[in-house]
Amino acid sequence: MMRMNKLLKYVVASVMCSMALSSCTPHFPESSYDTQTRPDISPDFQNVTVPVNISPTNFYLKGDWEATALKISGEKGETIEVIGDSKNNFVIDVPSWKKLLANNVGGTLSFDVYAKKEGRWLHFEPFNETVSPDSIDRYLTYRLIEPSYMGTGLIGIFQSDLETGETQSIFENKFFHRDPHVRTQKCVNCHTAQRNHPENKMFYFRGPNGGLILTYNGQVKKINTRTKEMFAGTVYPAWHPNLPYIAFSSNVIKQCFSSNDKNKVEPFDFYSDLVLYDIEKNTISPIQNTRLKQETNPNWSPDGKYLYYNVSDSVFTVCNNYRHLLYDIYRIPFNVDSLSWGEPELVYAAAKDKRSATYPRVSPDGKFLAFTGALYGTSTQTNRTADLFIMNLETKEVRNMSEVNSPTESDSYHDWSSESRWLVVSSRRGDGNYSRPYFAHIDEEGKSGKPLPMPHSYPRYDDDLLKNYNVVEFSSAPVVKTYADFLSVIQKDEIKANSGFPENTSVEPDGITGATSPRTR
Repeated sequence: MMRMNKLLKYVVASVMCSMALSSCTPHFPESSYDTQTRPDISPDFQNVTVPVNISPTNFYLKGDWEATALKISGEKGETIEVIGDSKNNFVIDVPSWKKLLANNVGGTLSFDVYAKKEGRWLHFEPFNETVSPDSIDRYLTYRLIEPSYMGTGLIGIFQSDLETGETQSIFENKFFHRDPHVRTQKCVNCHTAQRNHPENKMFYFRGPNGGLILTYNGQVKKINTRTKEMFAGTVYPAWHPNLPYIAFSSNVIKQCFSSNDKNKVEPFDFYSDLVLYDIEKNTISPIQNTRLKQETNPNWSPDGKYLYYNVSDSVFTVCNNYRHLLYDIYRIPFNVDSLSWGEPELVYAAAKDKRSATYPRVSPDGKFLAFTGALYGTSTQTNRTADLFIMNLETKEVRNMSEVNSPTESDSYHDWSSESRWLVVSSRRGDGNYSRPYFAHIDEEGKSGKPLPMPHSYPRYDDDLLKNYNVVEFSSAPVVKTYADFLSVIQKDEIKANSGFPENTSVEPDGITGATSPRTR
């Protein structure tokens, strides 16, 4: 009997505790007042197209509310209900979200947002997300860099899983900052992977004991790619899609600073040429080695038979002239059998229209060429005139992707997904200061719609991130090497690349800029 009484007391106590908890747990509103206004949410996922394999589009409702709630409805009748937290964040359950996407491929999801004010629930005008059957490459790699030009600061290369929202550090320079008050010059930059073999990757570790950190066939090496014939080291890379070659630009880069212009900094090339690195032979050879032209930003066609790049014939010595620096897009044929180059071909003459075209990227299906167009320059991440353009390679028609671009801020660096249905673009549309990734769905005609901000597990992640996303690129596979692997190579001696330049090539001083440059005698 004693034991029964104790058991009865335990059951009663448990029920009372459950009732107390239940009374404090927020419930989904049973009735509400229609405001007939759109909810003010961030990130702005209203009326966008999402990949079928994307992570939940978590967001928060702006404003001061007593409570918030969200209902997501699929066309086939499934629903997800989410109660906002104390900061009005909506974090969607991942398994439920995945199921909802899979069951509504090609359809739309309706989002009903509710907010409680002065004891009454308000219902905002619903918005939609269209679920595309076109999946997106699972991983996005990028550099995070402070918006500062005084030194390198804390820089790292990261990889985000677009299906789960998880982020992984590939390599950071923070472990080289012994003194927190000193900004050491240990830059990490120019990362990229081989398109059809994403396990092959590279990035630069700049500064003392630095070099090209190359992962190829499972091995990590540190390479010095500058030969005696080159006026500068290698900078912007482009892996051949299948073969063991990396095309580089070799650049002398300067910066101009303005005290009264919205574009506070203007990077530009004093000199730039193109070279080819043969990984297996460890050899650097020239591609374009000209005197009064500047070639930069190489990128291969998907079949590896052409190398696209930018060309300018502008050479100047003072910052006041940087607005005259205009680039056209060229391509040069590549003979795989003889490792020889054909005659350069003009693809898009932007300079004749008083514009500059940079970052040429051909879609993997070979149908479209995406590039950045601006009023001047080649490094357009900070240029507010920069927009995304697209060329139909069959008809040669070029148009401004106004449906993707922001009205006033820079829309610059971009990359294609492996199936040619998604384009990621680095944009400063949020506040004009910080670059963020946006995903645009591209249809068969090269048309798009409102771009999708990059989702995160925590909706305010990018709001709290005081860094720029730099060089955003897709990858179908994760990084397999660790920080320890890279660090062990950095601490070793570099491997010096061999010269593949003709014997009659030498470094000569240039009378126009005062720089030294290799020229054929």
